[in-house]
This record gives sequence, C-alpha cells and structure tokens, in this order.
Amino acid sequence: MDETGQAAMQVRLREQPVSLAHGQAAIESPSATARHLRGQAAMEYLMTYGWAILVIITVIAVLFYIGVLNPKNLAPTSCVFPSGMSCASFKLSASNSQLNLTIGHATGRKIRIIGVNCTQQTLTVAPPLAAVDVNISTGESKNISNIQCYDTAGAALGAGRIGEVMKLYFWMNATDVDSVPQHNRTTIGSIQARYE
Repeated sequence: MDETGQAAMQVRLREQPVSLAHGQAAIESPSATARHLRGQAAMEYLMTYGWAILVIITVIAVLFYIGVLNPKNLAPTSCVFPSGMSCASFKLSASNSQLNLTIGHATGRKIRIIGVNCTQQTLTVAPPLAAVDVNISTGESKNISNIQCYDTAGAALGAGRIGEVMKLYFWMNATDVDSVPQHNRTTIGSIQARYE
C-alpha cells in the first residue's frame, strides 16, 4: 500500500464509531455528555443526603411536639432561702398549683411560722399571708403543705401541665419564740418547681 492509501485508511478508522465500555464513555465522550453524567451524580448525592436530612428534621420535630426538647422542661428545679433557712424538699401539684414544702431551720433559735404565701411576683410589701402554725427548733425540718400559689395579678393559679417548670416566690412570716420581745420577720425564698 502506498502512502495515500495508508492515509485514506487512517481517516476511515478515525470516522468509525468506537465501542467503549460505559465507564470509558464518560471519560472519552464529548463535554455535553460528561456534564450530564456529572449532573446526575450530583443529583444522586443530593437525594441521598436530602432523605437523611429530612429524617433527622422529622425526628427533631416529633421530639419537640411530645415535649422532650421543650426548653421549659429542661430548666433545672431549685429552692433557695436566705442564710439560716433551707428547703429540704418541695413539690408543686399540677392539679391545683399548691406547693408542699419542707423547710429546715438553723438560726440557733426556735421559730414559729405564722403566715405563708406563694406567688409569681416579687413585691416590696408582703402579700396577704395564709395563717399557719408551725414550730421549728433549730436543726429541724418541718413540712408545710397545700400552700396555694398565686399569679402576678393575685389570682389563684389553676392547674398546670405536668413537667412544666414554674418560677415562684415563697413568703414566710415567722417569730423568734425564744426572744423577748418576740421579733417578727418576713423571709422570701425563690423556688423553681416542676409541676408533678
């Protein structure tokens, strides 16, 4: 074969379609087809991770709906009284918003609690106190139960949602039994209680 015949044969070979494997076609194919295959890979990537993200968002939404991730439920409970007084235990009833409280005392003198109140607001003047008669010697703890709690307008709090945390202030009027003359003093404690 002469030179012109070889050149013609090479041209014909270049024009014949070449059968390539699928993976090689993407590598050696025109740029439009390569872009299409890259776009398909990107869509598959987005769909795979899209479903995973959708499942995660759905789980978080369900947890919020049932109250597991409710910020009010995550708040810690606490009971803080001034020096010399302590709060051994406390419980806020969800059915009627009444507080049951065990108060400890270590001021060195016997005290007699004569009035208590539970309210949502801090006041400069004590609110009306419910009459009680509880004597506590120093080092002892006593329970005061069924203390009705009031809202900021002064109305009795109704039923609460179990698990919800409520910020309250406990007012207590007490006298020093051992002192002459007896001194009345008002003590304010801060309570963050969960409805039970």
